[in-house]
Amino acid sequence: MKKIIFSLLLLIVFGCTSYSQNNKPEEDISSSKTIAFLSKDGSFVKKEFYDIGKVKGVECQVLILTDVVKNEKIGCLRLETRYSSSYSEDSYIGTLDYDEIDACIQSLNCIKDNLINTIPDTYTEAEYKTRDGVKIGTYYNSSKQSWVVYVYTKGYTNRSAEFFNSDNLSQMILVMQTTKQKINEELSK
Repeated sequence: MKKIIFSLLLLIVFGCTSYSQNNKPEEDISSSKTIAFLSKDGSFVKKEFYDIGKVKGVECQVLILTDVVKNEKIGCLRLETRYSSSYSEDSYIGTLDYDEIDACIQSLNCIKDNLINTIPDTYTEAEYKTRDGVKIGTYYNSSKQSWVVYVYTKGYTNRSAEFFNSDNLSQMILVMQTTKQKINEELSK
């Protein structure tokens, strides 16, 4: 009887261990084309970083990746935020694939032109989410009677958030437009 119980316990322990190893945490899940390009096995990838600017606490860079062997290139907007507490300092990085930038610019323009100048009757938020989990959006803060614009470089954690006022929207739109131009310039070389 003891052998049967011991065997069952071993099966449960090994079963739980193998189950937990096969389940990726939410933070590892990304359907970004850039992340997929970086994750290819057996590739030799050159990474080039071009500073585009900073919008409040969001550092913005164009990242150009080149598979040197196959001579393939891809570009994206790389956003980085930092979180600091008395216990730790962390940075969070998210990407917008090149083909997501236009939709994000349209979303930000919609926020700037249609939402920011309104006072909603009910709690309202609007958000654009990328394949890599970056969230860029706004919500109406009724206690302050104003719209709050945010960027989460990793949608699964509040630590990756940067909040700013609507005045920074034009800056973020300009960063996105500059990014498109820089990626086009670098990919055409």
